[in-house]
Amino acid sequence: MCLDIGDKRIGIAVSDPFNTYSLPLETYVRKNLKTDLAFTVNLAKEKAATAIVCGLPVNFDGTPSVQTEKARFFIERLKETTNLTVYSVDERCTTVEAEETLIGLGKSRAERKAVVDSLAAANILQGFLNEKNKKELKMDKENKKHHCDCGCEEHHHDENCEHEHCDCGCEDEDIVELTTDEGKKLKFYFVGTIEYKGKNYSAFEPAEQIDGIEDDDLIIFELSGDDEETADLLPIEDEGLLNEVFEEFCRVLEEDELAEEAASLEPDGK
Repeated sequence: MCLDIGDKRIGIAVSDPFNTYSLPLETYVRKNLKTDLAFTVNLAKEKAATAIVCGLPVNFDGTPSVQTEKARFFIERLKETTNLTVYSVDERCTTVEAEETLIGLGKSRAERKAVVDSLAAANILQGFLNEKNKKELKMDKENKKHHCDCGCEEHHHDENCEHEHCDCGCEDEDIVELTTDEGKKLKFYFVGTIEYKGKNYSAFEPAEQIDGIEDDDLIIFELSGDDEETADLLPIEDEGLLNEVFEEFCRVLEEDELAEEAASLEPDGK
């Protein structure tokens, strides 16, 4: 759950169950600190939130403002009231973006006022989720095991491996070797792992020419368990489910690319 904290109103947004996209929920009109905190905590329980993300308003140059200190005060009291993890994130320009979106949709000033705070909260939350999922995909890649004939570090990838006979592609830490049912070893680029409808799926792209598979094909398997290191890769027999998982992978990858592009356009890479 995410809060866009203002003096008079608090915009509220929530994520989907898989923490991939945000949804504006409502705008709460503030009463007093005790009532505001109680409402927030109860709503988080009602929505089964696993964490609360709070927008921290700062000046355009990143320096704190009067509103920054007011928001920090509320956030600190919230941390004392709830047992959930509370995050503070930069919310620069999110309200402006929300206002521009609503104007583009032809909403009147009264209509914009009613929903702009919850939409701003959704913008804050989406940025937080994009960064979170990007880090998780990166960790998935870094933690993936690499099989090597030389046995370096019990079949883990070893950057210091000097064995010339090692043919696992250790020079590329995204390459893994998969064995077919017939015992044939094939090299793939590990793309990442996502959770979809309560199950985990890993995707790969060919790292070499393979009969019947195009170079840019995305090969997706279901993981047999929660532990990616020991789970078996299972083929997805349901074509409809396979299409759904493929679309989810494409969406996550596209979001990561957009987030990277946005980050590269910001001053000093921030």
